[in-house]
Amino acid sequence: MKRILYLLSFVVLTGCGQSSEKRPADLLPEQKMVQILADVHIAEARIENHVLYPDTALMVFNKEQKQILAQHGVEEEDFRKTYRYYLSNLGQMDRLYEIILDTLSVREAKLRSIDTTGAVPGRRPRLEGMQEAY
Repeated sequence: MKRILYLLSFVVLTGCGQSSEKRPADLLPEQKMVQILADVHIAEARIENHVLYPDTALMVFNKEQKQILAQHGVEEEDFRKTYRYYLSNLGQMDRLYEIILDTLSVREAKLRSIDTTGAVPGRRPRLEGMQEAY
């Protein structure tokens, strides 16, 4: 019984291990993948916060993902092929997501530096139209 458990554990661990295959040349560049996945995660969070029903959320997400890919000039099949490559190379996927997290942190910091009126800290707000209101 122990031998079967050890053998099964070995198979699972080696199957989940990092593949050593060389990165194919026809994959999307890493930086493009970072930008796409950062946009996808932002869209995903926005949908989770605004759409109540799971079926509707999935439809909205699929539409958003297609728009994101179109904005980046990427075909869905190319994106999926690159994503599958990263899924089979977990070390590289981990490194990719470190960059994605950094990218999202920078985007968040930029958004936080601008308040809801659009004013940038340290810069005086423009008062156009304010005098007419009073």
